[in-house]
Amino acid sequence: MKNQWNSAYVKKWIIAVGLPVLILLIPATETFTPVLRMYLAITLWSIMAFAFELLNNMATSLLLLFGYGFTGVCSMAVPLSVFSTESVWITLCALALVTLIQKTHILERLAYTLSEKVGGSYAGIVYAVAVFSLLARLLLQGALAGVAALAVAYGISNALGYGKSKASAGILLTSAFVYLDSNYFLYSPDYIAVAYNGANEVTEISTNYMNFFLDNAVHIIPLVLSVAATAWICKPEGKLGEVSFFKERLKELGKWEAAEKRMLCILLALTVYLFTSRWHGLGMVYGFVAALALAFVPGMELGDKSDLGKINWGAWLFVGACMSIGVVGAKAGFGTFISGLALPYMKGMTNIPFMAVSYLLAVVLNFIMTPAAILSLLGAPLAQICVDYGLSVQAAIHMIYQGGSQLIFCYEASLYMIAFSFGLMKTKDVAKVMSLKFVIQTIGTFTIGLLWWKLRGVI
Repeated sequence: MKNQWNSAYVKKWIIAVGLPVLILLIPATETFTPVLRMYLAITLWSIMAFAFELLNNMATSLLLLFGYGFTGVCSMAVPLSVFSTESVWITLCALALVTLIQKTHILERLAYTLSEKVGGSYAGIVYAVAVFSLLARLLLQGALAGVAALAVAYGISNALGYGKSKASAGILLTSAFVYLDSNYFLYSPDYIAVAYNGANEVTEISTNYMNFFLDNAVHIIPLVLSVAATAWICKPEGKLGEVSFFKERLKELGKWEAAEKRMLCILLALTVYLFTSRWHGLGMVYGFVAALALAFVPGMELGDKSDLGKINWGAWLFVGACMSIGVVGAKAGFGTFISGLALPYMKGMTNIPFMAVSYLLAVVLNFIMTPAAILSLLGAPLAQICVDYGLSVQAAIHMIYQGGSQLIFCYEASLYMIAFSFGLMKTKDVAKVMSLKFVIQTIGTFTIGLLWWKLRGVI
């Protein structure tokens, strides 16, 4: 393994250790208790370790989970309680399903078919990539599915011969932000559920796929406008590249294999199950468990025991660790502490001003924290403030998720970093697309978004 101990890496360690030590040196008070102080130190170190990639994510996750118990912040039962929640097991099933679908060519077939249908137009290619990424998100879950969609988008851009250009940036960024921002209206057990889990330590709040979609479907409009704007500002000067590539690739893939048809049927059945949960009343986790189990039933021939070893267990543990931040924070009194600090500024504040503050806070924090860290850190404290002052917990959670999704540079989120690592984008093109997306989605959130929430009774 290549030696990582260069000056930049050492500086990251100094910062990651130094700041928590400074927190531990702050004198305890009646509200800033020794337990809360230790909780903040451990949590801050973990967040920076994740952000700076100081250790393997699995190692950091384990240190976070067991660090709370080892230092006396709480009993080990508290952080480990997150593994009894539906979201953690939905995430594991989703990671396993992604592993299985990567053995097929379903994603490539969908992408190449869509691209072939719109051949002859750059905007058409961008829209095709957007639809494909949306389908990938609808049928699948998790970071690996996003990476798979991004890899196909890269193949399309590369095949069209765009090289390192604004045209490539438009295609790759569209794939990334459509996949991620679909979480505005498609429930995500590995993202928004992190904040829901923290909020549930303060007050009961639950949802399902259909209700979540109905509450947030209006956000499809600014997402579509963001895609259209990207296609417009990234349009290349010349004509579209050679589109016969898509026909050739489809021809190479041949007819749909029986295993691919069976996998697609399972994914479609799971989607129907999730969106009809408000009528059948069964938990979301049962659909994921059934879908995964069905893939291993004799005769289906979609997976075997060797596939279980290919699951990204580190990603699963990371989700659980992030959820533990909110659960332990509630026990340590972090939510009450933040609520007390906010009291002088919250008197008389109504839902909409508070939603604006929550949104902007997440936007600012996103420069130094990952979206998952923001959700895990703010879920319980914001819920406590909302309960104390009669504000909408659900709307506040949506706001910090959407605010945390607004970024300018790729380093702020892993999927964008992967897109940038392909070497087909310039920083200035990334900043241009993401800035325009930020403006469109922010205006959309605070106009039609708030109006829709008012009509739906969310606020």
